Parts: sequence; structure tokens; C-alpha cells
Amino acid sequence: MLSIITEPLHLFISIYIWIIIISAILSFLPIDRHHPVIEVLNKLTDPLFGWVRQKMPFVVVSGIDLSPIVVIVALQFIDSLLVLGPLMALAQVVHSLIFTYIIIVIIAAVLSFVQVSPYNPIVSTLNRLTQPLFDFIRRKLPFIVMGGIDLSPIVVIFGLQLVDGLFTRLMLGM
Repeated sequence: MLSIITEPLHLFISIYIWIIIISAILSFLPIDRHHPVIEVLNKLTDPLFGWVRQKMPFVVVSGIDLSPIVVIVALQFIDSLLVLGPLMALAQVVHSLIFTYIIIVIIAAVLSFVQVSPYNPIVSTLNRLTQPLFDFIRRKLPFIVMGGIDLSPIVVIFGLQLVDGLFTRLMLGM
């Protein structure tokens, strides 16, 4: 049960996470950057993103700013600490990171089936995040490529889900 102090903090964190998500989505669209709504979103998010980029310059990969993801994970951890406690908060953050990487693997796999320029910054970033693991799986399990179809993303997803389940059980002491 949330207390009178943690309940408003939980609500604030949840709303701010949605503001970050909306701001990140709108940053990819060709819209007027001087629109009042965009300016408000930027004023709400840019100071924190700038601080993250200053402290962790590696969050900008191939021109793609990953600071919104870093901020969301940090906010989820803080929120989980407030609501669930430290062990569950750690389990939640690890689960969120694994889930995010699974989404990245799925996107990379889908993009591999369509003709997308490998020089696109998003595609090159996805490739740098996934190809080393895909290559490792292909080397260890050469039979995973069948009839020209590479099933290494499926192996990675199943492996990550297994790790996620085992880690969660370990953290819960089950």
C-alpha cells in the first residue's frame, strides 16, 4: 500500500515517464520545433537529458540520443524502490533492460527482412547492439541458419527470457 508521501511521487514519476516517451516519439517526426507544445516538452525534458549526456557521453550512439531510455530506467528504479523495495526494484530494472533489449532484437530482425540502408543511423546502431550477439550464436550453433533464414534472433530472445525468469526467481528467493 502506498503511503501519503510515496503515492504522489509514484504519480509524478509515471506522468514524467509518459512525458519523456511522448517527447522522444515527437523528436523523430518532422514537426515544427517552435510549436508551443513541443517547446513545453523540451523545457520539461531537455535539462535532465543534458545532464545525463554530460555525465554519460556514451549515451549518444551514431547520432542517436539514448538519454531518454537512461532516464526512464532510472525513474522506474526510483519508482520501484518507493513501491516495492530494493530487491524488487533491482529485479524490475533488470527485467526492463532485458525487455528493452528483446524489443531491439525484434526490430533488428524485422529490419533485416526489408531493404533498409545499413548507413541509416538507427539501423547501424541496432546492428552494433545486436550483431555481435547474433554472430556469437551463429558461431556456437551453426545449424541455427536454415535455408538462408537466420534464427539467431529467436535464440537470443528465448535466452534472454530464460535469464530474466531465472534472475527474477533468484531475486524473489523462490
